[in-house]
Amino acid sequence: MTLCVRPLHIFSVVYFKPSGFVLSSLGVEPVDRDTLRQPPRNVKDQILSRALVLRILLSATTIISGTLFIFWKEMPEDKASTPRTTTMAFTCFVLFDLFNALTCRSQTKLIFEIGFLRNHAFLYSVLGSILGQLAVIYTPPLQRVFQTESLGALDLLLLTGLASSVFILSELFKLCEKFCCRAQKAQTPQEDV
Repeated sequence: MTLCVRPLHIFSVVYFKPSGFVLSSLGVEPVDRDTLRQPPRNVKDQILSRALVLRILLSATTIISGTLFIFWKEMPEDKASTPRTTTMAFTCFVLFDLFNALTCRSQTKLIFEIGFLRNHAFLYSVLGSILGQLAVIYTPPLQRVFQTESLGALDLLLLTGLASSVFILSELFKLCEKFCCRAQKAQTPQEDV
């Protein structure tokens, strides 16, 4: 007996590419006035700072762990991949991507500081992604193509709650960085000019 486990149907991966619209909309994020007040970055500083690499690893670990957890939780006893299993994992992955994009709008500022409704292109692209995902889950012709099945409200609530963890963790990381920077500045003696 051959065990074949396909976490995502190939069409799901192809469909996932439209999330590029969400990521592209981050490029039209309104200018942060505080950035203009900052001194230029030292050319000797690394582009990928330790904090940025940690944030990337934190997000990647959260997304991978959460998606695999849902796939494992939904896996039936016979270990066969079912439409429900792939639908839950696929939807979880898409929601993780959207929440991660939300927190990536700024490297240093919390979502409440930059304004949730400030980037209209981002909001429209997220809305389009959500509507596309719902169409893939609930429209019979698309269900056949993507091998998905309808999910209940509690399923969507579970997936949304789990996927929001990447947003919450990233925002908490930014908050910790702010407090560490403030504490470090308070300990550093100011030189007289």
